[in-house]
Amino acid sequence: MKKVLIAVTGFAVLGLVVWVVFLRNPSTVSNGQFKIETALVELGDVAKIVSASGSVRALTTVEVGSQVSGQILELTADFNSEVTKGQIIARIDAQTFESRVASAKAEVESAKANIAVQKAQITRAKANLEKFEKDYVRQNALYKEDAIALSLLEDTERQLAVAQSELAVTKAQLRTGEAALTQRIASLQTQNVDLQRTIIRSPITGVVIERNVDVGQTVAASLSAPVLFRIAQDLSDIRIDVAVVESDIGGIDAGDQVTFKVDAYPDDDFTGTVEQVRLASQEIQNVVTYTVVVSAINRGGKLLPGMTANVEIVTENRENVLRIAEAVSRFRPPADGPLVVDNKGDGQSRSGGNGRGGNFVRQMLKDLNISTERSSEIEKLITKEITEIRQSMGDMAQFRRSQMRELINARINRILKKQLTADEFKTYKNNQQARSTVRRITVYKENLDGTLQTANLVIGLSDGSFTEIVRGAKEGDEFVIRLLKTNAGSK
Repeated sequence: MKKVLIAVTGFAVLGLVVWVVFLRNPSTVSNGQFKIETALVELGDVAKIVSASGSVRALTTVEVGSQVSGQILELTADFNSEVTKGQIIARIDAQTFESRVASAKAEVESAKANIAVQKAQITRAKANLEKFEKDYVRQNALYKEDAIALSLLEDTERQLAVAQSELAVTKAQLRTGEAALTQRIASLQTQNVDLQRTIIRSPITGVVIERNVDVGQTVAASLSAPVLFRIAQDLSDIRIDVAVVESDIGGIDAGDQVTFKVDAYPDDDFTGTVEQVRLASQEIQNVVTYTVVVSAINRGGKLLPGMTANVEIVTENRENVLRIAEAVSRFRPPADGPLVVDNKGDGQSRSGGNGRGGNFVRQMLKDLNISTERSSEIEKLITKEITEIRQSMGDMAQFRRSQMRELINARINRILKKQLTADEFKTYKNNQQARSTVRRITVYKENLDGTLQTANLVIGLSDGSFTEIVRGAKEGDEFVIRLLKTNAGSK
């Protein structure tokens, strides 16, 4: 009987081992009234994505208007017409402007004739002046010999002065005539320019995306130039103006990768790159947004100006890191669920401390790989600033921790901008951003006896589906994501 009992016990143990090793589902374990679902730690990519929407536009869009008023006589371009720079795309009735040009030409000829008259008068005035100069010289000699009376000499002298004045007047009239001619020529040039403006030419090579006039329509350019056409320069290279809310703008930089979709092609994925983050903000219904310009190549010409693009911007990306389902961080066992066993001895706090003392500064500078002398000098400056801030706040520091932390961060950034190179400061900012995503969580794993064991993980970046594991687990580990009641099939 004893041998039989030993054999039965052996078979039972063997069956239990076979079930645990081979038949047990690693992701779903039965535990009384519950099924325990677990997620596996694996290697993969984790990316932080900002979702927003924007409008597609061409790289350059030019509004073609008219600088003169008149009736549209001819249109040589329409919607979707491909045009080249300098090509005639419209004509305005030019009869009025041709008449003005003819009138301006006549005024120029009149001014030229007036100048000819003034020149002839100058010639006559010079001849009269020469005659009176000779008479004065001759009569002055006779007067010295008492051959003529003084009155005759004075009359000649007066006639000489009058001749000199007449010459000066005719010369001034010539200058007036020349100025008038210049004015008439300028007026003629203006009229010619207006005449040329009745011919509307394309300023760029591109595609007409909008036409706002028809033949026979009168355009008025008295106050502002009316827009006749809109021409997109190159639809193969497009831009998307994306409105990003202020809470997401902090992690977006030029060069970030972008994927987007448009409603016209729901099955197609398009890619692009962040080109610019504009500093100007817009506030609509108390929501502050910033414009992020995304550049993309429009292969196949599918993307048209004005389309709405649903954009996803990859602000951070971790490749080939340990990751686990995001649901692990949200799981908490119910009160009536399996017994939870605390993981003793694993309650240490996050490394690095929570203050802004020397250890923090020293570690921050060590990550920058700068010389010992520079690191020591910068550490002294930062420590001095931190000490002064704490002393200035005095007893209120414990009640204004958030304000003190913001002030210390601002002072540290100011010091580092002065002491570090641009590349070193960029490295510092990237390190700070990476640290800001790190946090510690408590998760649960299932024991062989059906109880749950707590474990501490240090996690980093999360994309909503997966979370990066920085420390606390290895590939192949399993953690609980939820419990399902076997009788109702609900959580």
